Amino acid sequence: MIFKQLIIFSITPWVNFLILYAFYFFKIESTLIGVYHELTIIPSLLFGGVFPILLVIKFFRIFF
Repeated sequence: MIFKQLIIFSITPWVNFLILYAFYFFKIESTLIGVYHELTIIPSLLFGGVFPILLVIKFFRIFF
């Protein structure tokens, strides 16, 4: 993967996470948002943790 893809894949799960909790903060609750939240929160947290680590590893392998 190139750096651009890793950066996009690192940011996208956190944006999803922030949008869902913004809905929660502003008390916007519907069944569709609840189902989307339940289906995407764990993958968002996992991918939001894995891809930044891969980005850092790739950065250090190339530049150091």
